[in-house]
Amino acid sequence: MHRIDISQISGRVLRVFLTVYDEKSVSRAADVLNSSQSTISHNIEKLRGLLGDALFVQSGRGIVPSARADALAPKVRRILIEMEGLADQGIYDPITDPDPFIIALSSSVLDGELQTIYTALRASLPQKHLIFRDLGKQTQIEPLLETRQVDVVLTLRPRSYSNTLCHMALSQDTMRVFYDPKVRGPVESIADYCSASHATVAFGQGRKSVLQTELEALAIHRRIILGVPNLWMLIRLLQGTDMLASLPARAVRNTEGILASSPFPVELPPNQYDLVWHRRFSNSARLQWLLMTIETALSHRGQSQPDEAGHDTLRMLWNE
Repeated sequence: MHRIDISQISGRVLRVFLTVYDEKSVSRAADVLNSSQSTISHNIEKLRGLLGDALFVQSGRGIVPSARADALAPKVRRILIEMEGLADQGIYDPITDPDPFIIALSSSVLDGELQTIYTALRASLPQKHLIFRDLGKQTQIEPLLETRQVDVVLTLRPRSYSNTLCHMALSQDTMRVFYDPKVRGPVESIADYCSASHATVAFGQGRKSVLQTELEALAIHRRIILGVPNLWMLIRLLQGTDMLASLPARAVRNTEGILASSPFPVELPPNQYDLVWHRRFSNSARLQWLLMTIETALSHRGQSQPDEAGHDTLRMLWNE
């Protein structure tokens, strides 16, 4: 059995390993860590020698992690999180923080919030590495936040959150029915809605969306013939057809001049959009700074109105 001298494994080496693992590239890891490729390679070679495993192997022009690296990555991520917690004394300087801010979004209709957050962060930190990524299914919210693969999530509120997650209400809107006005007219009734062909887009949900659940509860059944991964593809494929798409009202700004919309034929609860983070990091000065920056930017935007509970939560976090 290969004996490992753990005293030779530093936090720096673990950070390098995890960054190479996440970026799947030595050069990109060097950029993220503001280091040289030779330094990154030296640290990986050191860890390879200590662990007795290649960790990464060439695949075409890139690299892929070994099975051992896949098994180590979540453990290393947890170790680094705990190490950062030891060093966190409640004083945070985002300028000297080497880690990027990573924000996941579950919906392309949140592009307005995305632009506002980007502008605010870039104004405060012109050279900061910012990463905006697609959330995917909402079941990914907790594991991504718990392992610090993302700092915060912007999402359409699911039916429920895990008790390990904190959230703040950002904004809400209603559903509308979108269509190509060159092909058909607005929806006039429930019967008209149900008899039409429908296209759907998955806004970061799982197998059944919140809308689908609400429609089934009302015994309203759609004939869905098209499903797409994002709003832009939906707009493109809806053109020239008689299909309908049930979308948040804010999608009007993305479809202006291309699609028309009409009110939803039945009254539904409003769509609620939230900012979500993990309770585990609520006392982190880094997270508190990011939450306050986002909340301030969106509250000044005018379109997003965080509820009173959301404001109180942030004040509590900031003053702890």
